Amino acid sequence: RLREFYDKKREEGKPFRVAIIACVNKLLHWIYALLKSNKPFQDLA
Repeated sequence: RLREFYDKKREEGKPFRVAIIACVNKLLHWIYALLKSNKPFQDLA
């Protein structure tokens, strides 16, 4: 899912570093949500 998000950002014309930072932010949000809910990771893709 993260690779799809990265590819979408690149297709939008975002530079490499901007797309990578967007992926990092998304990953951090996922990690925070997992820690806050205290549930195991389940990939829904």
